[in-house]
Amino acid sequence: MDLISSLCDEVREMLKTTDNQGDIFSRGRMLVSGLALKPVFLKEIFQKFAVDDDFLMNRALTPDPNEVTLYIDPDRLFSLRLYIWDPAVSYPAHDHGSWGIVSCVAGEILERKYERVDDGSKPGYAKIREVKSAILKPGETTVVLPLNQGIHKMESIYKDTPSISLHLYGKPLIRRGYLECYNIHKDTVYRLMSPYRYGRAYVLKALGSIREDWPVEILEQALMDKPYMQYEALRALALADKAAALNYMETKKIGEVPLKERFADLYEAIKIGLPGY
Repeated sequence: MDLISSLCDEVREMLKTTDNQGDIFSRGRMLVSGLALKPVFLKEIFQKFAVDDDFLMNRALTPDPNEVTLYIDPDRLFSLRLYIWDPAVSYPAHDHGSWGIVSCVAGEILERKYERVDDGSKPGYAKIREVKSAILKPGETTVVLPLNQGIHKMESIYKDTPSISLHLYGKPLIRRGYLECYNIHKDTVYRLMSPYRYGRAYVLKALGSIREDWPVEILEQALMDKPYMQYEALRALALADKAAALNYMETKKIGEVPLKERFADLYEAIKIGLPGY
């Protein structure tokens, strides 16, 4: 049986029989490590990426250019992905919307784990500090938890060649559509989302810097979008027309339950006039 299919069958059965995090991590780490130690599983997918133009152009785009999606469960219970860590590229510290299990497939990978030390009440601001680091060699594993409990950064140890990691992620019950990335040097946090939406997010931000009437009209239309884009539209609207942003937030029910706290923090930041608003 195909190695990837075999692992996915076992993961699916595991997740249908238990929701205990300890059991999932214990069994899942063995499964992911076992596949990582058989890099021949990469042959078919890498061959398609390397020489099949039709396959390459028809792949769904993901937020990370270094990501290769191997499998997404039909019931969205989990996904299996590869990440290629180019030593010439500095990848940001980031969080996740679900639990995850990671194993090194090739090379060696340095993982740095962080904790967030601010209270998250100031939109766009985040202070994190490193609390642990470890080097993963082929077959060795690490785990991540959702949101602030799983902030980490990964990079290839080698200076001349990439390293490869295999990632098993659970169902994103807490947050969908984006990751949060952290700029350690500027103490900022920003959202990384699908390339299909990334350009829209940048345009929404730019609209907030134009001091004319027409950007407000566009931003008010954008408030009908998905919650994570609605958030960006509100931040920009607060710069273009603070009164309009406050009025909308005071009169409309906003977003999904997991995002209510973030919208409340944004509302308070706009209301009291934190820097940038």
